[in-house]
Amino acid sequence: MTPDQPTALDARPRLPEALRFLLAEYPRRIWVDHPNFGPTTKFYLDRHAMFRECFAVMRRLTDESLDRARPDARFARDFARVGGFFLSELQMHHQVEDHHYFPALQRLEPRLTRGFEILDADHHALHDALGRFHGAAETALRAVGSAGGDPKTALGALEGELKRFDPLLDRHLTDEEEIVIPVMLDRGEAALGL
Repeated sequence: MTPDQPTALDARPRLPEALRFLLAEYPRRIWVDHPNFGPTTKFYLDRHAMFRECFAVMRRLTDESLDRARPDARFARDFARVGGFFLSELQMHHQVEDHHYFPALQRLEPRLTRGFEILDADHHALHDALGRFHGAAETALRAVGSAGGDPKTALGALEGELKRFDPLLDRHLTDEEEIVIPVMLDRGEAALGL
């Protein structure tokens, strides 16, 4: 890996080439048809799809509320439900990865140690961004729930946090898939020992 390849979540355009060697052997287009694509691999990708979908729903709900196309009470109810689910599930997912998946996968493929270090650093960066998002969401939910107030400023701040967080989440999920799934396909799910 050369020093001019950024690895910070908010700076990298993708994983460094040195970490993409298994992806070259197991490109995305073959994943679901590969003989080692089993229930654990499917579950992993389904979780990522769920996070992307939750995020898209939160953006839509916020846009609709800003456009006054969604009543405040409905926005508050729907956003709190989806946002709370997203936050708790993403936190749990990262804990499982940090304590189970990543150590097992790194033992199977030590050449990707730097990749798992990058993904771990991503989790810390995402945690900080999630804190800002959570604060903006709470402020917006309070604003739409207060009588007589104009929640537009708080909703605009929430929209800004969602826009900032979106590319970070997408970059992380994409890069994580491009490290994790090829190892699972290469070694088979049973080798994980989970």
